[in-house]
Amino acid sequence: MKRHSIGIIANPQSGRDIRRLVAHASVFDNEEKVNIVERLLATWNTMGLDSVLFMPDSYNIVYRAAERIRKLGIELKQLDMKPIFTDSDTQKAASLMQDNVDAIVVIGGDGTNRAAVKGLEPKDSTPIVSISTGTNNVFPSMVEATVAGLAAWVLTSEEINQTLITNQEKFLKLSWEGGEDLALIDVAFTKERFVGSRAVWDPKSISAVFCSRARPENVGFSSLLGFLHPSSQYDPYGSYAILDSPGDCVWFPMAPGKIERVEVKEHGLLRKDEPFILSLDDGTIALDGEREIEVFRRTEFSVELSCEGPLTVDIPKALEMGAQKGLFRP
Repeated sequence: MKRHSIGIIANPQSGRDIRRLVAHASVFDNEEKVNIVERLLATWNTMGLDSVLFMPDSYNIVYRAAERIRKLGIELKQLDMKPIFTDSDTQKAASLMQDNVDAIVVIGGDGTNRAAVKGLEPKDSTPIVSISTGTNNVFPSMVEATVAGLAAWVLTSEEINQTLITNQEKFLKLSWEGGEDLALIDVAFTKERFVGSRAVWDPKSISAVFCSRARPENVGFSSLLGFLHPSSQYDPYGSYAILDSPGDCVWFPMAPGKIERVEVKEHGLLRKDEPFILSLDDGTIALDGEREIEVFRRTEFSVELSCEGPLTVDIPKALEMGAQKGLFRP
């Protein structure tokens, strides 16, 4: 009989950036992440999962959670990797998990999920179940870990057609001479010269924004473009805005409890296979809300929407399909 496994990537750094100081974002500490993993393990233990493959981290999140569960029947397997406690750990962990688990549960924000996706093959990848713990998140959702765990467990059943309960996500491809990168939700060109604290929190520093999906009920750049050109995760297009003065004034929630006003000089749709070319003389580029790329000389960048991104689990559909197949009536 085939043994089934689920991967866990828990980021101990998510939910702790500078927006706790400059806005009103809540702190999501590591003990709460331990609680989330505890609920996942308890759920899978009840449902008879064989094993869990997990990323090592500085707080030992999975080990701490496992110690709280009596008679844990799940085999815990820590990835054979030496962590350096940066985003590259998440990327490497996802790569090692690929093809060795039925699903990967990612506990973190947009940045953590972006790092995980960079470690996967974008098309036909191992499905991701994302549990939000960061700030301004759009890609992961706030979902109870017990429910998310059940949805991931459904994917271990050979009775389930994976294509019926997963969605292929969009993402943004950023390329320039000698380099390329990606963002799941947004790419922002900023006037800040250095990466610094990474998180983007000053709207006056932004010169251009691109989003793969944009909704006014979100927080961050996705909200800004949601007031101009709304798009869902399923629409075959995204949107962009060039910020400059004079322009049309738009209010939007930049961060929790922080409403900002910007002037938009130009905006429109970003369609598949129609790259937008933009030059930057000096500044930084933020990917999913965090400054990643420093630019010190005039460089031409291409931003393109791709509809062949990672697979994510549709949690309601997964549970409905599991019920239809009798998985919850053993």
